[in-house]
Amino acid sequence: MRFLLLLFLFAFSYPLTLEEAVQIALEKNIESIKSELDLFKVEERIKEVRGSILPTVTLSARFTRWDPNYISSFVPENKYFITLSLSQPIFDKSVWDALELAKRSRELQEAVIEDVKVSLKAEVEKLYWAVLFKREVVKEKEESLRYWEDYFRLVEEKYREGIVPKYEFLRARAQLRQARADLIRARSDYRTSLNSLKNLLGINEDLEPEGELKKLSFKVENPQKLLLERNTALIVLEKTLRVRRESVDLKRADYYPKLSFFANYNVENIMDFRNGRLVEDTRKGYNFGLSLDFTIFDGQKRGARVMQERLEELKVREEIDFKRRELLNRLDSLLSQLKALEEELLAREDTLLASVESLKNATERYREGVGSQVELLEARRSYEEARLLYLESIYSYNTTVADIKRLLGL
Repeated sequence: MRFLLLLFLFAFSYPLTLEEAVQIALEKNIESIKSELDLFKVEERIKEVRGSILPTVTLSARFTRWDPNYISSFVPENKYFITLSLSQPIFDKSVWDALELAKRSRELQEAVIEDVKVSLKAEVEKLYWAVLFKREVVKEKEESLRYWEDYFRLVEEKYREGIVPKYEFLRARAQLRQARADLIRARSDYRTSLNSLKNLLGINEDLEPEGELKKLSFKVENPQKLLLERNTALIVLEKTLRVRRESVDLKRADYYPKLSFFANYNVENIMDFRNGRLVEDTRKGYNFGLSLDFTIFDGQKRGARVMQERLEELKVREEIDFKRRELLNRLDSLLSQLKALEEELLAREDTLLASVESLKNATERYREGVGSQVELLEARRSYEEARLLYLESIYSYNTTVADIKRLLGL
């Protein structure tokens, strides 16, 4: 119901929160859907293996029409044979090992689903912040365009009055046209980021992310320990290792005997002697017993199969060690990058405040006729650059936080 409501809201471009975006991605993204379907497939595999524990009942029937010129008198011309069979495994280690393997596969698939969810959440957050960043750039470019429109009208008025030379008029017009081009480009970038977010969410409806671009508050104790405990990629590998162990046990089950019970009930027609002549009769009867299968020697094929599975297990062990080191190094890099971004944000905030004051002074000086056009252009350019760099630092900080949360399984 909530999802349908969101789709209804999107039809009118209503705001979309980050939490709602994440929820839609988990429901609509193709990777999320595929991982859920894979889990259903594993559940059906468990049902299939469980069926091997239960008895198997089979009904078979055969009818044969013989050419009278071909058969002897001891075979009925219309021969039929009906069998009702029952087979029940009593001891088959491979069945129980296969069931355990299927259960471990379900645990693995559940871990894969969680890994997909954490990855999707991080990607949605990064694209969400990208859209907010691009929207702020559009706002800044719109403000810049308004500024240069006012400035151009002022220069144009002074030019007509003969106060300023023609080159200042042409420079102001060029700056206005550049501001318009920058705004068009910024709107295009914003639309591209918005479409990327829609693609990730798996929707076509128009949407408008809610909120503003601001620095996240993020703090975590002992992130290295948290990574080793909660990183979903590591958990998937650990679950894979358990699956490999069960695969080894399944291959080793071939060394054990297999014992089963069987019972059959047969109905067939035969030719029998009665009162000195052959007559067609129907025979009915049952049989039951035990069946024991035990492979004594198979040319070392069982040992080779077990060794292959052991090597696969060893590969996963090595991959876990490598992945653990890789993730710890990446976490260290991201934490270092986050610390640098915090300091960079403070510096760019001060630079922005200084550029605001500088632009204010340059504008007043130019209006009073004591400042130059070059001074004003540089002040405005410095302000816009400082503002965009400040927004970019916030965006970089928030996306870095999203990457760290992805590593920590948050």
